[in-house]
Amino acid sequence: MKYRGNQGCPPKKGKSVVSMSEQQDAEAIMRVIESESAAFWNKDFEAWSQYWVHSPYVRVMGWWALGGIVVVEGWEALSAAKKRQMAANPIANPTAAGVRRDNVNLRIGDSVAWVTFDQYGLDTGEADMDMPGLSRETRILEQHGGQWKVVYVGWFLQGKAGSKSGAGHI
Repeated sequence: MKYRGNQGCPPKKGKSVVSMSEQQDAEAIMRVIESESAAFWNKDFEAWSQYWVHSPYVRVMGWWALGGIVVVEGWEALSAAKKRQMAANPIANPTAAGVRRDNVNLRIGDSVAWVTFDQYGLDTGEADMDMPGLSRETRILEQHGGQWKVVYVGWFLQGKAGSKSGAGHI
Protein backbone atom coordinates (compact mmCIF):
# COMPACT_ATOMS: atom_id res chain seq x y z
CA MET A 1 0.00 0.00 0.00
CA LYS A 2 1.10 3.57 -0.62
CA TYR A 3 0.10 4.96 2.75
CA ARG A 4 1.62 5.26 6.17
CA GLY A 5 0.24 6.36 9.46
CA ASN A 6 -2.49 5.51 11.90
CA GLN A 7 -4.79 3.01 10.22
CA GLY A 8 -6.49 2.30 13.54
CA CYS A 9 -9.98 0.91 13.62
CA PRO A 10 -12.03 1.41 16.77
CA PRO A 11 -13.21 -1.82 18.33
CA LYS A 12 -16.78 -2.86 17.51
CA LYS A 13 -19.24 -4.18 20.09
CA GLY A 14 -16.92 -3.87 23.06
CA LYS A 15 -13.96 -5.71 21.56
CA SER A 16 -10.54 -4.61 22.74
CA VAL A 17 -8.57 -5.92 19.74
CA VAL A 18 -8.96 -5.11 16.04
CA SER A 19 -10.30 -8.21 14.30
CA MET A 20 -9.04 -9.79 11.10
CA SER A 21 -12.30 -8.69 9.46
CA GLU A 22 -11.68 -5.07 10.46
CA GLN A 23 -8.11 -5.24 9.11
CA GLN A 24 -9.46 -6.66 5.84
CA ASP A 25 -12.02 -3.82 5.69
CA ALA A 26 -9.26 -1.27 6.31
CA GLU A 27 -7.17 -2.70 3.48
CA ALA A 28 -10.21 -2.84 1.16
CA ILE A 29 -11.08 0.79 1.94
CA MET A 30 -7.56 1.99 1.17
CA ARG A 31 -7.61 -0.01 -2.10
CA VAL A 32 -10.87 1.74 -3.06
CA ILE A 33 -9.30 5.15 -2.36
CA GLU A 34 -6.19 4.27 -4.38
CA SER A 35 -8.14 2.74 -7.26
CA GLU A 36 -10.70 5.56 -7.44
CA SER A 37 -7.88 8.10 -7.63
CA ALA A 38 -5.98 6.10 -10.26
CA ALA A 39 -9.11 5.77 -12.42
CA PHE A 40 -9.65 9.54 -12.12
CA TRP A 41 -6.13 10.38 -13.27
CA ASN A 42 -6.28 7.71 -15.97
CA LYS A 43 -9.44 9.45 -17.27
CA ASP A 44 -11.40 6.18 -17.12
CA PHE A 45 -14.93 7.25 -16.25
CA GLU A 46 -16.38 3.72 -16.16
CA ALA A 47 -13.67 2.48 -13.78
CA TRP A 48 -13.90 5.64 -11.66
CA SER A 49 -17.70 5.43 -11.35
CA GLN A 50 -17.66 1.87 -9.99
CA TYR A 51 -16.09 3.17 -6.77
CA TRP A 52 -18.96 5.58 -6.06
CA VAL A 53 -22.47 5.19 -4.69
CA HIS A 54 -24.81 6.47 -7.42
CA SER A 55 -27.16 8.46 -5.22
CA PRO A 56 -28.36 12.04 -4.72
CA TYR A 57 -26.65 12.23 -1.32
CA VAL A 58 -23.03 11.92 -2.55
CA ARG A 59 -20.90 15.05 -2.23
CA VAL A 60 -17.51 16.46 -3.17
CA MET A 61 -16.23 19.56 -1.42
CA GLY A 62 -12.83 21.08 -1.83
CA TRP A 63 -10.67 24.14 -2.11
CA TRP A 64 -7.67 25.06 -4.26
CA ALA A 65 -5.93 28.38 -4.82
CA LEU A 66 -6.78 28.79 -8.50
CA GLY A 67 -10.47 27.96 -8.24
CA GLY A 68 -11.54 28.55 -4.69
CA ILE A 69 -14.33 26.49 -3.20
CA VAL A 70 -15.73 23.55 -5.15
CA VAL A 71 -19.00 21.88 -4.12
CA VAL A 72 -20.73 19.19 -6.18
CA GLU A 73 -23.90 17.61 -4.81
CA GLY A 74 -25.46 14.38 -6.03
CA TRP A 75 -24.41 11.61 -8.39
CA GLU A 76 -26.02 13.18 -11.47
CA ALA A 77 -24.08 16.43 -11.07
CA LEU A 78 -20.87 14.65 -10.06
CA SER A 79 -20.91 12.13 -12.89
CA ALA A 80 -21.71 14.87 -15.44
CA ALA A 81 -18.84 17.01 -14.11
CA LYS A 82 -16.43 14.07 -14.27
CA LYS A 83 -17.43 13.18 -17.83
CA ARG A 84 -16.84 16.79 -18.92
CA GLN A 85 -13.52 17.01 -17.08
CA MET A 86 -12.23 13.71 -18.46
CA ALA A 87 -13.37 14.61 -22.00
CA ALA A 88 -11.55 17.95 -21.75
CA ASN A 89 -8.37 16.18 -20.52
CA PRO A 90 -8.55 12.75 -22.22
CA ILE A 91 -4.90 11.66 -22.04
CA ALA A 92 -4.26 9.27 -19.16
CA ASN A 93 -1.80 10.54 -16.57
CA PRO A 94 -0.76 7.49 -14.49
CA THR A 95 2.16 9.45 -13.02
CA ALA A 96 -0.32 11.56 -11.04
CA ALA A 97 -1.59 8.43 -9.26
CA GLY A 98 1.84 8.07 -7.65
CA VAL A 99 0.75 10.07 -4.63
CA ARG A 100 1.90 9.42 -1.08
CA ARG A 101 -0.68 9.23 1.69
CA ASP A 102 0.55 9.85 5.23
CA ASN A 103 -1.05 10.47 8.60
CA VAL A 104 -3.93 8.13 7.73
CA ASN A 105 -6.76 8.11 10.27
CA LEU A 106 -9.31 5.41 9.46
CA ARG A 107 -12.46 4.61 11.43
CA ILE A 108 -14.80 1.78 10.49
CA GLY A 109 -18.36 1.16 11.64
CA ASP A 110 -20.78 -1.60 10.66
CA SER A 111 -21.45 -0.23 7.16
CA VAL A 112 -19.76 3.18 7.07
CA ALA A 113 -16.15 4.31 7.33
CA TRP A 114 -14.35 7.64 7.32
CA VAL A 115 -10.77 8.34 6.48
CA THR A 116 -8.60 11.43 6.75
CA PHE A 117 -5.08 11.65 5.38
CA ASP A 118 -2.40 13.96 4.07
CA GLN A 119 -1.85 13.39 0.37
CA TYR A 120 1.31 14.49 -1.39
CA GLY A 121 0.86 14.73 -5.15
CA LEU A 122 3.19 15.46 -8.02
CA ASP A 123 3.05 18.43 -10.35
CA THR A 124 2.85 16.64 -13.70
CA GLY A 125 2.06 19.79 -15.67
CA GLU A 126 -1.62 18.98 -16.10
CA ALA A 127 -3.09 22.04 -14.41
CA ASP A 128 -6.74 20.98 -14.72
CA MET A 129 -6.19 17.62 -13.02
CA ASP A 130 -3.05 17.82 -10.85
CA MET A 131 -3.08 17.98 -7.08
CA PRO A 132 0.58 18.93 -6.47
CA GLY A 133 1.98 19.25 -2.99
CA LEU A 134 0.05 18.70 0.21
CA SER A 135 -3.68 18.11 0.13
CA ARG A 136 -5.68 17.46 3.32
CA GLU A 137 -8.15 14.75 2.32
CA THR A 138 -11.32 13.19 3.73
CA ARG A 139 -13.30 10.21 2.46
CA ILE A 140 -16.55 8.74 3.69
CA LEU A 141 -17.44 5.30 2.37
CA GLU A 142 -20.43 3.02 2.75
CA GLN A 143 -20.66 -0.69 2.29
CA HIS A 144 -23.06 -1.72 -0.49
CA GLY A 145 -23.45 -5.35 -1.48
CA GLY A 146 -20.28 -6.22 0.44
CA GLN A 147 -18.24 -3.57 -1.42
CA TRP A 148 -16.93 -0.31 0.00
CA LYS A 149 -17.98 2.70 -2.09
CA VAL A 150 -17.25 6.42 -1.82
CA VAL A 151 -20.07 8.79 -0.81
CA TYR A 152 -18.01 11.86 0.11
CA VAL A 153 -14.67 13.35 -0.92
CA GLY A 154 -13.26 16.42 0.75
CA TRP A 155 -9.96 18.08 -0.07
CA PHE A 156 -8.09 21.22 0.81
CA LEU A 157 -5.12 21.68 -1.49
CA GLN A 158 -2.41 23.53 0.38
CA GLY A 159 -0.09 22.80 -2.51
CA LYS A 160 3.53 23.81 -2.50
CA ALA A 161 5.37 27.07 -2.84
CA GLY A 162 5.41 28.32 -6.41
CA SER A 163 2.84 25.85 -7.74
CA LYS A 164 0.59 27.18 -10.47
CA SER A 165 -1.55 24.08 -10.88
CA GLY A 166 -3.71 22.05 -8.57
CA ALA A 167 -7.21 22.06 -9.96
CA GLY A 168 -8.19 19.37 -7.56
CA HIS A 169 -10.65 16.57 -7.86
CA ILE A 170 -13.45 18.37 -9.74
